[in-house]
Amino acid sequence: MRPRVFFDTNIILDLIQERPGFDAAARILQKQENGDIQVCLSVLSMANVAYVLRKTLPHSLIVPTLKQISSVMEIIPMDNSQFQQALMLSGPDFEDILQLTCATAGGCHIIITHNPRDFHVGKGLTKEFQMPEILTPEEYIALT
Repeated sequence: MRPRVFFDTNIILDLIQERPGFDAAARILQKQENGDIQVCLSVLSMANVAYVLRKTLPHSLIVPTLKQISSVMEIIPMDNSQFQQALMLSGPDFEDILQLTCATAGGCHIIITHNPRDFHVGKGLTKEFQMPEILTPEEYIALT
């Protein structure tokens, strides 16, 4: 089974909008195309991407963009158990804690983000919770 790597919303937006640093994210995505990893996103990331894109793209282009993303990356659903788990965790950014619980439930052992500090959990972790490794795109590339 291929390692499962979770992209935070900011990473997918880098790719779509070709923001500075998007080349590192593109290199990670190339690893999926080579069959080395499985890149995953949450359904929350897809909603976030649609929200951001609506500010710069017409609606007629947003849905095809989301379809393209979902044809390349696995979209992990979110449910009430992940939401409840996120409520028990203490972190600086609730949206990123939701992403963390989604990634963990989806079997991802690595989260790629530009904001690793936002995934720091201060309290609420149980022994059963498998904390993924949190890396920037550049850190991940350096390790692989």
